[in-house]
Amino acid sequence: MNSKGWEKTTTEGVTLWRPAILAVCLALGFGTTATQLAAQEIDEGGLVMTEQSMWAGLAYLLIAAVLLLVAIWVILRIRIWILGRLNAMATLPGGISGVLATGLKPHILQAGHVLTRVAAVVITGFLIYLWLVYAFKQFSYTASWGDQLGEFLVSLFLNFGQGALRAIPGLVTVVVIILIARWGVRLINTVFKEVETGTLSVPWLERETARTTQTLLIVVVWLFALVVAYPYIPGSETEAFKGLSVLIGLMVTLGSTGLINQIISGLFVIYSRSVRPGDYVRIGEVEGEVIDVGFLATKLKTPRQEEITLPHSVLVGNATTNYSRLAGDNGMVVTTSVTIGYDAPWRQIHALLLLGASRTPGIRKEPPPRVLQRELADFYIQYLLLAHLEDPKSRAVVLSELHGQIQDAFNEYGTQIMSPHFVSQPDRPVFVPKTDWYAAPASANVLSGGAVGVDETGNKGSSGKPQP
Repeated sequence: MNSKGWEKTTTEGVTLWRPAILAVCLALGFGTTATQLAAQEIDEGGLVMTEQSMWAGLAYLLIAAVLLLVAIWVILRIRIWILGRLNAMATLPGGISGVLATGLKPHILQAGHVLTRVAAVVITGFLIYLWLVYAFKQFSYTASWGDQLGEFLVSLFLNFGQGALRAIPGLVTVVVIILIARWGVRLINTVFKEVETGTLSVPWLERETARTTQTLLIVVVWLFALVVAYPYIPGSETEAFKGLSVLIGLMVTLGSTGLINQIISGLFVIYSRSVRPGDYVRIGEVEGEVIDVGFLATKLKTPRQEEITLPHSVLVGNATTNYSRLAGDNGMVVTTSVTIGYDAPWRQIHALLLLGASRTPGIRKEPPPRVLQRELADFYIQYLLLAHLEDPKSRAVVLSELHGQIQDAFNEYGTQIMSPHFVSQPDRPVFVPKTDWYAAPASANVLSGGAVGVDETGNKGSSGKPQP
């Protein structure tokens, strides 16, 4: 018997053990080739263990199993200790605000649980693999399999190490490309920050579109860096990597049709500068103040304190009315209209509308409100009142107050706000006699632009005839 407790024999006991040995080989999952080699070696009088070496191998195997269990227990205890340390973290490192730390802590704990679990499984699997190699080498019938497992593990590490060494030049190139791209992005951020604050003026770049142009240039820089770095990524030349790239590209192409449409519409909205943050606009049936113009949608705050998100495709497909773009120093214009029959003096209607505007808080005195006759319809005249707001954000409130003041003024002077409709010819002509042309509160002082002065005395019974 040699030092390992093995001996060359051709005893009859081998024949008795042959079926059991082959059955164990197949049960352990070894291929038929390895099993046939073992059977051939036994038939030819190969290595056969004596009873003493068999018990010695079992003893060594049990000792190794105990050590394996102890190692697994230590790994579990270390994992529990690490998870305890993570759960005991009250705050994140300095430099992170409390709100951000509160938001990030659950994600950090979850990542810690996953990483520790993966590390424990990998280490445990490696130890079990080593135990199997050692266990197979304790018996002559499975020693060759232990050698094969050991050689496979060694070759695996050697191949991995050689692959890592071969990938180092490519990884260095990728890192250099990323550093150059980051330097370019920092340069872009610096330049466009100056443009956005007004410190730097570029003829072809507006401050409103600076942020969008900055984002587009950053995306272009990173896409160019990805294209340049792609050939140097380890494994990029393999068919599996190429197939995965094609699959991802196909998924992005099929799933981003609507997204691309929204982005193109967003670029149209941004670069056309139809709306800007702070503008008071009406888009379709939605009216409010623009609070944000993004790549995909525009957000409005309505007078009812509601935030409405409109996709940019909606802005492109509907007419947009911007009330504040041309306001300038005169303030935003607010308008309202009434329709009055032909039997009401138009000068009186003008004066009543101007009187209601003068009584409304939030409407500027200069420039003064004015009234336009928009249409001479079949049964009535449409009057349009235009006034300038002191605060654009109070448009809805001021408009509501203006409507109330107009009703009070019309009621005060006994003029009805109605739009008559006739189904047959009236019994008498519908017109205003010349004696009633300047019915109160209108006065004969005709202002510029056809606006009629308001009788400040408020004498309801005054005929308001023109003075010679």
